[in-house]
Amino acid sequence: MLSPGMLSRRALLGRGAALAGGALALPWLAGCAAEAAPRTDVSTLAAAIASEQDLVATYEAAYAAARSAESWLVKRLAPVLAHHRAHLAALRRHYVPGSGDRADEGGAIPAPRAVPVPIGGGALAQLRDLEERAALARTADAAKATPALAQLLASIGACEAGHAMTVKGRPPAVGTRSDAEAVQRALAAEHAAVYGYGVLGARLAGTLREIAKAVWEQHRDQRDRLIAVVSGTPVAAAPAYRLPVRPTSARAAAQLAAALEDGLVPAYVGLAGVSSPGLRALAADGARRAVARSAAWRTRAGVAMPADAFPGLPDAAVDPRPEPGG
Repeated sequence: MLSPGMLSRRALLGRGAALAGGALALPWLAGCAAEAAPRTDVSTLAAAIASEQDLVATYEAAYAAARSAESWLVKRLAPVLAHHRAHLAALRRHYVPGSGDRADEGGAIPAPRAVPVPIGGGALAQLRDLEERAALARTADAAKATPALAQLLASIGACEAGHAMTVKGRPPAVGTRSDAEAVQRALAAEHAAVYGYGVLGARLAGTLREIAKAVWEQHRDQRDRLIAVVSGTPVAAAPAYRLPVRPTSARAAAQLAAALEDGLVPAYVGLAGVSSPGLRALAADGARRAVARSAAWRTRAGVAMPADAFPGLPDAAVDPRPEPGG
C-alpha cells in the first residue's frame, strides 16, 4: 500500500477510459498465478492458450512478411511478438498435463491459426484491433478463473491493452463489498493518481490538457467505485504525494502521467487475486486501462515502453506450483 503523503518511485515506475488513437505501442505486460490451475479452470485456460497461439502465429507471419518489405514495421513487431511468446509459455505452464484429453472439461486446444495481416500502415490498425479483442477476452476470463490464474490473465490482458493503446466500454459494475486489503491498496493508488493528474494538468494546454482532465475524472470515478465496495473504513487520501517526475514541461507531464498509470498496475493485478469474481473483473479492467493509458502517454512523451512482458506481477508469480498427481 502507498505510504501516506508519499508515492514511491518503485510504486509508480514498478512493473506492473483510455487515451484515444496512436500506433501500435511497443510492448510490455504482466501476468501470473501462484498455483497450478485446478480442473475448473481448464476450459478458460485452454481458450487463453488458443488465443495466444493465434496471436503468436499472426505476429510471426506478419514479421516474416515485413522483413522483406517494411523494416520499420519489423522494429515494432519484434518486441510485441516476444511478449506474446512469453504469455503463451506462461499459460502453458499452468495447463494441467492430461486435462486436454478430457472432452467434458473443454480442455482441447486447437492448432494455431494466423490471421492474415496486410503489410504496411494497415497492419498496425488490424493488429491493434486483435490486441484489443484479446485484452477484453482475458479481462472476462479473469472473472471466471480461480484467483491465482486470474492474476496471470489480468496481467496478460493489461499487456495486450498496452499494445493496442486504447480500451473501450465502461468499467464493470461490482455489487460485492469487501474488506480485503487488496481493495485498499488499489484505492490508495487511485488517490495518488487523482492527486498526480491534478498537478500535471496545470502544466498542459490545449488537447493534452483536455485529455488529462478526462482521465483525471475517470480516476475520480474509479476511486469512488472502490470506496463503494470497501466494507470497512476506506483508506484516506494523503494531503500530498511526492511525485517521481516534476511536470515542468508538457513532455515531463506526460512522463508523470505514464508513471502514475504504471503505479496502478501492481495494485490491480494484486486485486485480481481476491475470491470475488466481480472484484476480479474490476481489477482486470483497472489493470487493462492503466497499461493502455501508460502506453499512450509514453508515446506522447517519446519514451520507450518497458520490456517486461508481465507488468504488475513478481517473478515468482509467473510459474505455478506443481500439482501432485497432475
